Amino acid sequence: MDLFKLGYKVFLLLFYKVFMDGILLGGGSGKRLSPLTTSINKHLLPIFDKPMIYYSLSILLLSKVRNVTLICDENSIDGYKKLLKNGEEFGISINYSLQESPEGLPHAINTGLQEYPMTKFMVVLGDNFLYGREFFNKFENENFKNDNYIFYQKVKDPSDFGILEFDNSGELIKLIEKPSKFISNFVAVGVYIFDSEFSNYYSNLEKSQRGEYEIIDVINQYINNKNIKSFYLGRGMSWLDMGSYDAMISSSNFVKTLQERQDILINSPHEISYRNGWISDKDILNLVSKNKESGYFNSLKEILND
Repeated sequence: MDLFKLGYKVFLLLFYKVFMDGILLGGGSGKRLSPLTTSINKHLLPIFDKPMIYYSLSILLLSKVRNVTLICDENSIDGYKKLLKNGEEFGISINYSLQESPEGLPHAINTGLQEYPMTKFMVVLGDNFLYGREFFNKFENENFKNDNYIFYQKVKDPSDFGILEFDNSGELIKLIEKPSKFISNFVAVGVYIFDSEFSNYYSNLEKSQRGEYEIIDVINQYINNKNIKSFYLGRGMSWLDMGSYDAMISSSNFVKTLQERQDILINSPHEISYRNGWISDKDILNLVSKNKESGYFNSLKEILND
């Protein structure tokens, strides 16, 4: 970690209440989106007026996370740094950690923890999109401060996701990857809160038949040790997985419709940081002046009049 990043992180910790860090997973091959991803990381592809990574970064910012480690591969890091820089544009600190080989989500998370140790952290997959107020309001009161969590949502077709299995009393007993028979409609959304035990659980893993370490195997260790809680997002929250052609179009249409109908910005990390009090009116105006022909930044200017 260079001295500037270290100093900025210390500044945030001293002057703002921060109870957890964040890991943003921005790697992966993006094979489902080929040939779109032949020359660019999928998380830098557009979802209407913003790059995909803005939406997942927004989950962390809405959760009041200000110290973010972005995990990516060597081919993508320059693009991320050009877009997000060190995070100062959003009033946060962004560190970058390279996953040298694609060995699964736990491997990516552990790569970040080796370089930037954390005791409590939120993990967000880079192609996740959450929209709704009630869930994020709980972070204002630090509702998730003391425990580990797996967040889940109900979907019509759970066949392509990790499924939560509960016993008759409603206690989470297992997470199952794409089961062959119906278990439930409740799926993990790719947002988790873990503690320092993650590294111990990771050390117990063996690679799956895919040749990767699987996040489900880590979570099931948390479950077996009764060290994780499940939280249902519910009907007040919209969750979109942006990792396919259809999902990208659906997500873009969702954002376009709401923004144009309600004259608002959806999951703008700049607006979230502004409303969190992390950047100022002057910061917004400086961004607008540097991007005068951008519809996104011109829309951002309107939040100053709210």
